[in-house]
Amino acid sequence: MNGRLKITTSMLIWGSVGIFARFSNLSGLGVAFFRVSLGAILLLSLLAGNKGWVLSLPSIVRTKWKPLVALGVSLALNWVFLFTAFSYTTIANAVLVYYMAPIIATLISWRFLGERMTLKRWLLIGTAFAGLILIMSGQDVDLGNRDFVGILLAAIAAFFYSLIPNLGRFLRDVDGKTLTFLQLAVASVVLAPFIAASGVGEPAWWAVFILVSVHTVLALFLYMDGLKEVEVNEAALLSYLDPMSAVIYAFLIFGEVPGVRTALGGALILLASLLDIKARGS
Repeated sequence: MNGRLKITTSMLIWGSVGIFARFSNLSGLGVAFFRVSLGAILLLSLLAGNKGWVLSLPSIVRTKWKPLVALGVSLALNWVFLFTAFSYTTIANAVLVYYMAPIIATLISWRFLGERMTLKRWLLIGTAFAGLILIMSGQDVDLGNRDFVGILLAAIAAFFYSLIPNLGRFLRDVDGKTLTFLQLAVASVVLAPFIAASGVGEPAWWAVFILVSVHTVLALFLYMDGLKEVEVNEAALLSYLDPMSAVIYAFLIFGEVPGVRTALGGALILLASLLDIKARGS
């Protein structure tokens, strides 16, 4: 497989994550915990034969523990809120709002990392937030409204996801497989106390196995390996196969048809995010 095909495959796999999250019979917390903990264990089992890799871990943790902890916490909360959103609202609502993340990441990098902002990028940010408002305008602002709660949870997930690329700037010298394992391991430790204190449902283990082996380990491996052959900007453009395929899967499997406001608002969010990515690469 060439780089583009690897990244395309990973995006089409990730587009179905909401489907298998629902099939798993777990709460959002349960899906997130099993995904990070079993993913970390599986990845460790695949890499443990490399003694040099194992011996390098303590040094990396000792010198990079602050951004690693922040990254692991962000990953954990990102998935908890996203998978919980899937149980409250349609997959289209959750996924399209979740794609506010690149725009929010731009705001964070401007505010805290000194990244330069142009008028064009401010207009794109405004366009994305207009899309979010359009999606939410079709809902009663009421915590008793499951769709409104689901959209709100997806927006919170987008915030935590937006922290990940910004935190990754402090970990550029850590190789991909090591960084993947460490963030999964930290996220597991973060979520473990909450799992012990609450019920997560009766898991459908076949769906959990697919989420861990296919959506976490295989897709992440394909994505990271594909990045070696494809420019990051091109990979970012290919990432839009994820939300588009998610909407198609939800229609085919659950019969979910996005409403007009969701379709228009989602189009604004994706367009703004896409143009922002292209602007970064120009």
